[in-house]
Amino acid sequence: MATITIRNIMFFMLILKSLILQSISKPFLFLHKDIYDQKKDVDNIYTEKLWKKMLVGKKKSSHGKKLYHKRNILITNIDTEELKARFSFLNTKSRMKVFKYNSIVHASVESYLRMGEYIGKIISFANFYFPMFEEKLETHRLPKELKYLAIVESNLNPIATSKAGAKGIWQFMPETGKIYNLNINDIYDERNDPVKSTEAACRYLKFLYKKIGNWELVLAAYNAGPGTVYKILQNNQNRKDFWELWEFFPKETQNYVPKFIAINYVMNYYKEHNIPVQRSSPYKYKYKETILIPIKEKISLKFFSYSLNMSYQDLILLNPQYLVDIIPPGNKFFLRLPKRKVLFFQKTQKIGNHGQRDPILKNIPQHP
Repeated sequence: MATITIRNIMFFMLILKSLILQSISKPFLFLHKDIYDQKKDVDNIYTEKLWKKMLVGKKKSSHGKKLYHKRNILITNIDTEELKARFSFLNTKSRMKVFKYNSIVHASVESYLRMGEYIGKIISFANFYFPMFEEKLETHRLPKELKYLAIVESNLNPIATSKAGAKGIWQFMPETGKIYNLNINDIYDERNDPVKSTEAACRYLKFLYKKIGNWELVLAAYNAGPGTVYKILQNNQNRKDFWELWEFFPKETQNYVPKFIAINYVMNYYKEHNIPVQRSSPYKYKYKETILIPIKEKISLKFFSYSLNMSYQDLILLNPQYLVDIIPPGNKFFLRLPKRKVLFFQKTQKIGNHGQRDPILKNIPQHP
């Protein structure tokens, strides 16, 4: 009898353990800022869950070992002299001239090299975002290498949110975002808008360089805030050398500049290290294949995606700034859509409405 009782208890504990493991293994469901307000529209866009699924893969333990990918060996280390030579070459092409070798930067480079799967995903995202970044940077006459700063900031996740409250690809705090005309309300957060936040980031970086005049210190100011940099400079006779002042910066900023240098290196030399590129990008459209349209009537993004004959996932990937599904009418609301989907929608609406164009798209040219 005692034996049977013990077996029953052990069986019960086994089932309980299984249920606990199953519950904690399920991903949490994030509802943007609406997680704090349950009274809002129940049809919130679950983009946080979507990005979590795309960005978080299975963790692999490398600890300095070489990782294998089918035919090629992932090269996770690099000789000092080889790295110095490659830095020298990058500096010849760069306006920033920040590629300086030291042991901290070397360690940061090899840290990124051990993240082969992560880098492969980032490259697939970069194929969508970088043409737009480069266009904005060129317009503001800024170094093109600054496009890699968005990887350090957010992993190119347009809805990334930090513990401090910074949001978007370029991680703007609410106060700084407002200075650069990034509006925030219950319908949308323009810090999550890749195009508008990139424009704001370019203006902010341009302002910082005009005030500081040193790209390493500009990067430090972008991370720690200009006030921190100004204070350090004042306390050190305005010596504008980041590495001489390195010990005075917060720990996060001490690692921030090396990470920027390292991701520049990896994105330029990933092929030499046999890092495989993830071919299946979540973005089915190129940035230049999209167009911005005004919303003239109240719409549901879910139903609108159905009308466009495109997936809801594709629609919200192009419009991560929206926090809710129901978008009210008004001249201030816009949607980014694939150009060919706009043409498709126009044609179907003409057939259904006897030649009258849908009011949502009535101001859009026939051939954008």
